[in-house]
Amino acid sequence: MKDCSRWSRREFVRMAGSSLGVLSFGSPLLARVGQANGGIAARFAYVGFGGEGAKDQGIAVFDVRGRDLRGGDVRGGGWKPVGVVSSAAPSSLTLDAGERFLYAVNEVDEYEGLPSGTVEAYAIDGVDGSLKLVNRQRLSLSAIMPRHAAVSPDGRALVVAVHGGGAYNVLPLGNDGSVGAVSGILKETGSGPHAWQRSAHPQMVVFDRAGRVVTADLGSDRLSVLKLEDARLSVAGRYTAQAGEGPSQLAFHPGGGLLFVANELDASVVCYRYDVSEGRIFGGGRRVATTGDARSGGVVMAVDPAGDFLYTAHRRGRDGISVWRIARDSGGLERVEMTKESGPRLHQVTITGDGKSLLGISREDGRVFGWRVGNGQISRGVRLASVAAPMSIAMKSL
Repeated sequence: MKDCSRWSRREFVRMAGSSLGVLSFGSPLLARVGQANGGIAARFAYVGFGGEGAKDQGIAVFDVRGRDLRGGDVRGGGWKPVGVVSSAAPSSLTLDAGERFLYAVNEVDEYEGLPSGTVEAYAIDGVDGSLKLVNRQRLSLSAIMPRHAAVSPDGRALVVAVHGGGAYNVLPLGNDGSVGAVSGILKETGSGPHAWQRSAHPQMVVFDRAGRVVTADLGSDRLSVLKLEDARLSVAGRYTAQAGEGPSQLAFHPGGGLLFVANELDASVVCYRYDVSEGRIFGGGRRVATTGDARSGGVVMAVDPAGDFLYTAHRRGRDGISVWRIARDSGGLERVEMTKESGPRLHQVTITGDGKSLLGISREDGRVFGWRVGNGQISRGVRLASVAAPMSIAMKSL
């Protein structure tokens, strides 16, 4: 069989999803799986692929309707390929609140001869989920290798975390979904004790309930709360994490008063209290080590929509997936389940809106995986699709 890293986009569309099967890792099928959390099941999946070392790059679209995980199998078969659009190193995919537009962050260091990353806007076909490019917009000069983006609650701005340039960019969004020229830049400074912390490296941005931007900076061991006004950012508050942790991923508890931070360098997860009214991170942080192997750093996480459980895996280790029960009063984490055998290295994990399925992408294995989850339990893993060097995933439910 041809190496999937050498597939053309046409070959990918033909082959994606054909390798459906039960994996050799994971716990046995659990007898009791939780009921729906009242959320909406996913309709379409978008998987960005490419980046360093990849022969091809783009965004693959899948129809996942009627293809629910059932323990160690998928009812209705594997994900159905819809199509592929060309996109340069789409490191992050995010939808607007109405799920009419998809925004892709292009993790590149040059565009049209200048040192800059870019972002792209796509219109989503409401019937088949297919994508149509609206426009591609450059970031500010020296804003290279961007990692993540988030759409403001009012849908009027896109905020981008720029890893290589140590900055945040704000870009206005039009009614047609288009991305305008950069309207605001916030440059960051700082460093840490690790070799990867020689300068500021913003990794992720999320919005709180009041419309503030909360950020994670791997390079400076810093969490920030930023105010977005008139399409520009200003600092509203800072919180210094433990030296050498390397905060890289953020997730709010559905209640809004707890903030979970996944740390790249020591594979820990820390829960902080968050004051929504004041936009303040506090509480000293409740910290858990997600693995006993320091080489398994690069922890990735997802919080279920009901706020009862948190799931972790690793990019640099085959420790499997852990399920953690969340103490709602304190944010404390208790490990209640762990896949019994080693699994793939996962670049990103996400949970579907109905809380029933955990999804993960593995660049090394070139596949999308899925697990049935509920009541603190996790099923055997299933291969959902084959994608060359996947690097991001987003799910459309509306």
